[in-house]
Amino acid sequence: MAFKARKGKQGFEVHGIEEFIEKKLNELRRALGVEAKKVAKEARKIGKAVKARTNAVRKAVKKATAKKPGTTAAPVDQLVKALEAHPKRDALVKAGKQKDQLLRALIPLYVGRNVDGEVSSGATSKFWAKYGVKFAAPNAAKALREHVGYARRTKSGPQITPNGVKYVEHAMASGRKAA
Repeated sequence: MAFKARKGKQGFEVHGIEEFIEKKLNELRRALGVEAKKVAKEARKIGKAVKARTNAVRKAVKKATAKKPGTTAAPVDQLVKALEAHPKRDALVKAGKQKDQLLRALIPLYVGRNVDGEVSSGATSKFWAKYGVKFAAPNAAKALREHVGYARRTKSGPQITPNGVKYVEHAMASGRKAA
């Protein structure tokens, strides 16, 4: 079998190599006694089994994460409800729209001091998304990690400290950037 090499725009092209590989694979199949149709049929069976298993896993996960009656709402929903009930709601939302990442990370902790469940960085991100503010979860975690003393990490998630409360209240009172 002869191969022909030619220089193309994206390097060298070798013609005849596909036919060579196919020929060798067919020889190997014949030597092993495996027919191509059998292999394709087995592959389809495996594909169907994997798909069925995947669908079963999806259903199980959906069932496990479904909200059951009598359970508490998600932390994001609790945060939104707490903010809507807060007397300084407009000032908090306005302060959250500033480009101060520490302030954006602290406001959900400030509002959610009495919320059941963990106010994670993901919950903080989703909370701000409801108010039209783009704030990625890694940014929330980074802001709390870099500014020591405004929040502490506990077994039930981050909790705002008295210094953090002062920071948020100062930002609301001044109406400008607190950092």
